[in-house]
Amino acid sequence: MQESIAQRTILLLCVFVGLPGAATWASAQKMASQDLTLYETTTTTNTMGEGQKNIKTTNYFSGNTIKHSSSDGNDIIIRLDQGKIISIDNNGKTYTEITVQQLNEMFDKMNADMGKDAEQVEAVRKMLGQTNAVSVTKIGPGGTIAGYTTEKYLVTGPLQMEIWSAPKLKVPALYYDALKMSIARNPVFDMGRMYDEMKKITGMTLKSVITIKLMNMEIKTTTVVTAVEKGPIPASTFAVPADYKAAPAKIH
Repeated sequence: MQESIAQRTILLLCVFVGLPGAATWASAQKMASQDLTLYETTTTTNTMGEGQKNIKTTNYFSGNTIKHSSSDGNDIIIRLDQGKIISIDNNGKTYTEITVQQLNEMFDKMNADMGKDAEQVEAVRKMLGQTNAVSVTKIGPGGTIAGYTTEKYLVTGPLQMEIWSAPKLKVPALYYDALKMSIARNPVFDMGRMYDEMKKITGMTLKSVITIKLMNMEIKTTTVVTAVEKGPIPASTFAVPADYKAAPAKIH
């Protein structure tokens, strides 16, 4: 039982880090008051001997829609008004659609046996070096990133995060509530409490360093915004190419 819970918990955390915007939604709410495009670079390193992975991404914010476009050929479109997530595989020319409700149901099936035995959950939490404590601490000035003055924060909890945010780039009030509502539920890690605390952060994140330490494994993901553009984004940016084929949504 402990091994199964640990494996599923690691999977859920890797999904969280690997899909930074996939769980963001807010029904019938405008996430972006103006069109905004963020260009960023993400570097992931781990202690499993897999080397360093570098990916360039572009994030588009327009009204009720967000798109996360990656240089590895994978795009994610989030329709906030519909509570829908569209994943696009540009290499295979396929796409999948799933609602936040369906996503949570799939995760619930994966960890249906998690939480039934409080002693087992607590044993796994200790084995993974986790506690229930969550905190957000403002460190101080973070320097200039992509032309914006930032402030640095430290977030401790299920994940350890260093965040550099730009107060002049406002984050919609529902942003962290949307994350809390849609992230997969997990009795080992209380992500909801972490998002409640992250409301203390002022402005949009322009740099983040996320560290996961599980048993003998460490994964560090660093994301830095290199440029910010303000201006209208064509509606076609958020459309699935007409020649792409639909595929069933899966959580591996």
